[in-house]
Amino acid sequence: MSNPVKLRPLLPLASAGPPAPVQAAPKRKRPQVSAACNGCRKRKVKCDGVRPICYACSVAKTPCVYPVPEGLSQREAQKQKLSHVSKAHESSRRVLELLRASGDGSSQDILKQLQLSEHLDETIQSIADASLLLPRYDNRRASLPEPEASPTRLDHPTSGPNARRLTGSSEGSPRLLVAGDEPESGPILPVSRWTTVSQDDKMLSNLINLFWTWEPTLSRLVDRDLFVSDVNTATPAGWTSRHPNFCSPFLVNALLAVSSLHATRKFPYPQSQGMASLSQSFARYAFELLEVEKHNDSITLMQGAAILWVIVRNEGSQPSRSRASQLADLLKRKWSEFGLGIDGAKLFQSSDQNNHSDARLWHAASYITWGFYCFFAKVAMFFSPQMLVQRPLLMKTFEPDVSSLGSVSPGSTASFDDEDPLATQAAYQLQVFIAECSLCEIMDQFVSGFVRDGQNHLVLDSRHCTALYNKLLCWKLALPDHLTPSHSVLPSVLLLQTTYDFVALKLLLAFTNQSGSEFDGHDAASLQVLHANSMMTNLWIYRGIYTLKHEYWAMEACSSAAIALLPRLETEPALHDVIGRACWILDEMKRVSGRATELLRAIEEKGREHRLRIPPYGSQSSFRRSSGEGSPLIVVQGAKVFDGSRGGVLGPADGVKAVSFSNRIADVQQSLPPISSLVGLAGGGGGGGGMADNVYAFRAPL
Repeated sequence: MSNPVKLRPLLPLASAGPPAPVQAAPKRKRPQVSAACNGCRKRKVKCDGVRPICYACSVAKTPCVYPVPEGLSQREAQKQKLSHVSKAHESSRRVLELLRASGDGSSQDILKQLQLSEHLDETIQSIADASLLLPRYDNRRASLPEPEASPTRLDHPTSGPNARRLTGSSEGSPRLLVAGDEPESGPILPVSRWTTVSQDDKMLSNLINLFWTWEPTLSRLVDRDLFVSDVNTATPAGWTSRHPNFCSPFLVNALLAVSSLHATRKFPYPQSQGMASLSQSFARYAFELLEVEKHNDSITLMQGAAILWVIVRNEGSQPSRSRASQLADLLKRKWSEFGLGIDGAKLFQSSDQNNHSDARLWHAASYITWGFYCFFAKVAMFFSPQMLVQRPLLMKTFEPDVSSLGSVSPGSTASFDDEDPLATQAAYQLQVFIAECSLCEIMDQFVSGFVRDGQNHLVLDSRHCTALYNKLLCWKLALPDHLTPSHSVLPSVLLLQTTYDFVALKLLLAFTNQSGSEFDGHDAASLQVLHANSMMTNLWIYRGIYTLKHEYWAMEACSSAAIALLPRLETEPALHDVIGRACWILDEMKRVSGRATELLRAIEEKGREHRLRIPPYGSQSSFRRSSGEGSPLIVVQGAKVFDGSRGGVLGPADGVKAVSFSNRIADVQQSLPPISSLVGLAGGGGGGGGMADNVYAFRAPL
């Protein structure tokens, strides 16, 4: 008999229903991080992603370095890097295409820019951006830019991006150079007889040539032919006895001072300091001579004073502003004493019985007088709505000289085949001047609409504003094609169009401040954006081809447009590019101009006043934006700042702080912002001592 199998006894039957679910312990989820630091990746441990130092690295006491910026994953960082590389490749390709399509001279200019560049990537991007804005012609030879006068070389390798084809003056005898030829230095003048700063006639003669190359406003105050004739033939010791005279030691040194500044554009910043120091020496000597020449009735007194006015205004300091005011009063007084608004007979009447000599003098009188009128119109337009002088009664005797120009521009191939290309070039530059004279007459009518009771408010009604704007449009439409940016990138053409857009912008801004945005069936705000964008586009082309360093009027235009349009930055996306470019230009010019630094600071103060973030600008804009060097956007009052690494709080334990930040918070550092930026904080936040000692800025991660 087999043994029975022992079975486990069954449990009693449970109540009906599904079996109870088994309660499993919840799994601990690891925090998701976008990217691990290099130390954790190397040790193959989980990184918590805390910045600036993760927990694992703080325990191990090892450097904590993240391969990607905060907020980006490894894949997103790779996409961003690929985008930057693609953009750099596209810019390099455009520069290579420009080199291939350009003539020998232009190719050498581009290569010279690359050789002298301190930041190669920025230079390539600048050239590539400018190439997109350049007009395109079927004939590539016609598209090469030609400045009015070729910058001749000093005693250093100075052939740069500005040496093209033409050397000469708007009134003198220009020489046409085929693309690829080296510009000639021209005749050597005995300039050293007129100055004690330098005895190098070759260098001084080349500086004289630069004056007519890069000063389209100031060069129209001086008749080049008569000036050069007096430099050669007159005696500096006895110049006061010669009547009339077109050269004096005072004028020569003032002219050399501004020319030396323009010579710095040929060198990178460190190498240009020698020419900047030379400019200061010429300016100091000119101011010494000014005290002597004040007592002489000579046109050279007004010419030199106007040049020095631009130089001291460019400095941007309080003493320079005082000097500029004195020079402006001198110019206004001498204009009246010399009778330039009537006929200028006191200065330009010749004792010579030669009718040809008299005709030449009156021709120069007309040219110089209208040059001063344009100068005063710009001063009134940019600084105070008040013309220092009246429209001159002297006829524009230089106008008939351009009748033979027709529709041929200096940049076209027809100019090279012309029987007299020199006359064509001179007539072309005179046509630019005549167009500017007409524009300045419209500017005079605009500033005459402001009252002089200290309020400087506009009294023109909407009908008169509309009429003036229509005059501006007619002026624009009446320009020949070769005086428009779509057909020419000559420096004088780009600056002329910049002045036009600036005047239109100022007129529209004055109208909207008084009458609203409805402007003759159009939206005045949209027209303002249109003109501002056109102005900055022309200056950006100028910057890409010739560089912007000492273009004083362009600097003032950038500042005025940016400050006027800044309050609309949040509602007008198109203004981000306009204001960003304006600040970029001022940021580049502040190395050589105290006035540019002053203007850029005013724009930043305006942004703080309206709680607006200034669009990024400059080659280091991304770094400034990430490191918090820009203006803070958000200010928090009455805050305690805790120190996460050492414990406790930053600063006094019982004090409350005012903190500011403009991006993600990663670090806290004590900062001393300008007093003007703390005015709005003085009324709140409680105690804690002096405000400048209790301000901490939250810095964004690198």
